[in-house]
Amino acid sequence: MKIYVCADMEGISGIVLPSQLRQGESFYQEARLLMTEEVNAVVEGLLEAGASEIIVRDMHASGFNLRIDRLHPGASYFMGASRIAERFPGLDSSFNGAILLGYHAMAGTKHAVRDHTFSSTTFMGMELNGEPIGEIGIDSLLLGLHRVPVLLVTGDDKTCQEAENVLPGTATYQTKRAWGRHSALLKPPSLVNTEIREAVRQALINQARCTPHTNPGPYELKVRYMSTDLADSIPTDGIHQIRLDGSTILYKDTNLVGLFSKAL
Repeated sequence: MKIYVCADMEGISGIVLPSQLRQGESFYQEARLLMTEEVNAVVEGLLEAGASEIIVRDMHASGFNLRIDRLHPGASYFMGASRIAERFPGLDSSFNGAILLGYHAMAGTKHAVRDHTFSSTTFMGMELNGEPIGEIGIDSLLLGLHRVPVLLVTGDDKTCQEAENVLPGTATYQTKRAWGRHSALLKPPSLVNTEIREAVRQALINQARCTPHTNPGPYELKVRYMSTDLADSIPTDGIHQIRLDGSTILYKDTNLVGLFSKAL
């Protein structure tokens, strides 16, 4: 059994502040360790459930956040930045499922920890074919192109609610209860690491109820930028990329990877 783990940082237990999320900030090293320990707990749970091959993709910012010297030896780890067309290196249709670990709610979600969609400074929000979409929806669609279903999503309560709406049948695990953009009612990381191993095992037991997330297209992606000058920098042709107003551009494509490659 092969499993692909997509590990972000904002939804990891114990993480609530901007200073935990950026290289060079005061609490970043502590947050790296929290992320690494939670990833290790997931790897342990997967191995206990019978996984034979595990790839973990560091999804946050630079893609180089995990503590290499503390990583579980039972998985392989992809670290470093990559383009949207190569968002999941090593992924193919031979994988039985994916886990979205430490994810966050989409931009604009009320009282969610660090809600955003790809960038807090660039994008105000996105809609795909008229429906709001965040990283949970986008990544599950990209995984779905390889017929890989999402088996488990973890993060704060708002993240779990979003996942349940987007991915019926997919299991969720709540690492904390969001109280605002930079505050939450936390579970101790030691408890989360114990519980998340069991959540992983149960998700694999129940994987038959999960199906790949797909959308056959054609696609229209409406992107709202944080400022008009950001929208000004995007070339538009009035056909495939259309300026709707000062801060909004509509992207059209029949290819999902091509669509997101243009916008992101």
